[in-house]
Amino acid sequence: MQLSFENVDKRFGELEVIKGFSREVGQGELVALVGPSGCGKSTLLHLVAGLEKPSGGRVLADGRPVAGPGPRRTLVFQEHALYPWLTLQANVAMALELQGTDKATAFREATNWLGRVNLAGFEHYYPHQVSGGMRQRTALARAFIAKPEVLLLDEPFGALDALTRMALQDVLRDLIEEHQPTVLLVTHDVDEALYLADHVLVFSSRPARVLKAFDFAHCEKSHDLSGFAAERKEILSLLGIKTEVEHA
Repeated sequence: MQLSFENVDKRFGELEVIKGFSREVGQGELVALVGPSGCGKSTLLHLVAGLEKPSGGRVLADGRPVAGPGPRRTLVFQEHALYPWLTLQANVAMALELQGTDKATAFREATNWLGRVNLAGFEHYYPHQVSGGMRQRTALARAFIAKPEVLLLDEPFGALDALTRMALQDVLRDLIEEHQPTVLLVTHDVDEALYLADHVLVFSSRPARVLKAFDFAHCEKSHDLSGFAAERKEILSLLGIKTEVEHA
């Protein structure tokens, strides 16, 4: 699914969050949004998800204005948002049951997807019985089981430790490469953006405007990002982060 932002503005009362944002996001692209807290990155995801409406301009999905939430567009939050009274299997199956799939089929597919995210054997555990990383793996399985055409990720790994986060980034990359959804990723982790994204948009403080767009669409990447040191330094500099020791 192709996404289009046409001169999008968003205000909450007198608070101007986004002003004049325009961008095309092609089918199967992964675009990372980085910028200061409160600059409007998550608001852009909510506009695509149909949870908010623009104050001006248009958000289009395959050429049609986004009028509200829909199953073709899935939003994954930093908090896993699992139902604590349901098992991991039931949490994942619910995504299909809500679309009308019968319970037996939904549970069978949920078992398959939990295996895909390395949670085989944990189907009957409850969220409070597993680690934060395992809960977030479950959230990814629930997102992908419905085969969304647009995946909206709002700092999905922000609350995890560094090693767990890197492992889940690899899981996410594999799933995206296989299913080819169009992805918008909000992250404060510059290395995560560099590792996962085809394009990185660096935003200013509120109201959000793009300071610079970086293109990595045809780059081979690993967790060793030493080959992108210059880009990393520039992104951090745009965000106001010092990357060199100052001498007196």
